[in-house]
Amino acid sequence: MATTIGIDIGGSSVEAVTRDERGRIVDRYHLPERLQGGSHVAASALAAVRALDLTDCVAVGVGVPGQVDQSTGLMRLAVNLGIGAEPFDLVSQVENVIGLPVAIENDVRAAALGAHEMMTLAGTGPNSLALLSIGTGISAGVVVDGILLRGAHGMAGEVGHVVVDESGPICRCGQRGCLEAVAAGPAIGRAWPRGDSDGAATALFAAAAAGDSAAVKVASRITGHITTALIWLAAAYDTEVVVLAGGVASVGEAFLGVVREQIVRRAASSELAARRLRPEQVTLADAVDPPGARGAALLAARHSLQERVSPAGKQASNANE
Repeated sequence: MATTIGIDIGGSSVEAVTRDERGRIVDRYHLPERLQGGSHVAASALAAVRALDLTDCVAVGVGVPGQVDQSTGLMRLAVNLGIGAEPFDLVSQVENVIGLPVAIENDVRAAALGAHEMMTLAGTGPNSLALLSIGTGISAGVVVDGILLRGAHGMAGEVGHVVVDESGPICRCGQRGCLEAVAAGPAIGRAWPRGDSDGAATALFAAAAAGDSAAVKVASRITGHITTALIWLAAAYDTEVVVLAGGVASVGEAFLGVVREQIVRRAASSELAARRLRPEQVTLADAVDPPGARGAALLAARHSLQERVSPAGKQASNANE
């Protein structure tokens, strides 16, 4: 049975899976590593591919933060990976080594597609879904009527770089007070420096759940910004489900509970707000089945199918649409 490999490259880790034709995840690889620069990113992607079985693999998909140009396969503006405005050709660097076609997508959009497939396989798949990833950075992916939204310039969902506090800290993108700068993992580490750098969110929400008044205040401020982003997504796309993903969301129910409390609090004063986003619409990504890597593998499967269609077949397909 043909398989595809999906790789999710984040600012602090690399996650990869092997997916078969039925959508089942048959192998998995995880590497906690902080990546900086194109050569480091390419080397880590290749390490993930080599760690998995290539015997029946027909294509590889890679999810990366930042802007992805679907027409050229080039990536740029992945500030959390140390890749700026100069285009970086990750696709060619991986293809030239492994000899298989490589598809590339923004990591959070890939995760939205992966979460949508997981729910579909479970029999609970919504027509529309938004996914907000909160980790080293913050970004969103949206699937409407089963279609992944990319935007005119490959920047759909970059809500992490919308300014929410003009007097806030400087963001890595150069603006002041971006959502990412006040609510992503590093911001939580600065606001609650009582856990290690990777466990600050866990420490914060555990302390808040235990009744620590200082932790409650910080957790409320952080989740207030995140809830604002969820309301943006609900207002813009009116999705059936909103999925919270990423390292901060992996804190679990302690985090989800505070977010849902924020939604209830805001809805109390507005019937419109109450109808726009209900707390039960917000859920956590599956911790066992990583949506980003799954979505990248699904995109690789679709890319492989397109690669196998002949020019004549494409013309016939287009004529029937």
